[in-house]
Amino acid sequence: MKHPDEEIRQIMCEGEDSIERLSFGEVVYYAFHRHGSVGEDAEFEIENDEVLSHERSETEYIHIEKMKKPEWTGGDAERGKWFFKALRSGSTRLTVRILFRFEVERECTVKIVVE
Repeated sequence: MKHPDEEIRQIMCEGEDSIERLSFGEVVYYAFHRHGSVGEDAEFEIENDEVLSHERSETEYIHIEKMKKPEWTGGDAERGKWFFKALRSGSTRLTVRILFRFEVERECTVKIVVE
């Protein structure tokens, strides 16, 4: 039996002209990285939330064993997924910002077209 996430397609931001085409009702995810104690974070912005909605976020610690040892630091690195749902036909933009100590290091925008 497949894990439910295996049915969900990953979308990526691969340059200035990134376009993702979704079907009405389709759920997709965007993978991100976070390491709070170092200052690494990520955030997103949806231009038109009538076309695309943020459904949920999931994160997991990469080195859970380090979290249990008091002498270890930096064990809070996480990998995460933001899940989005196509609500209606139209287009919008999903902007992802990679932050370091609250400052934007990189920004990428994906055009989302719901058919």
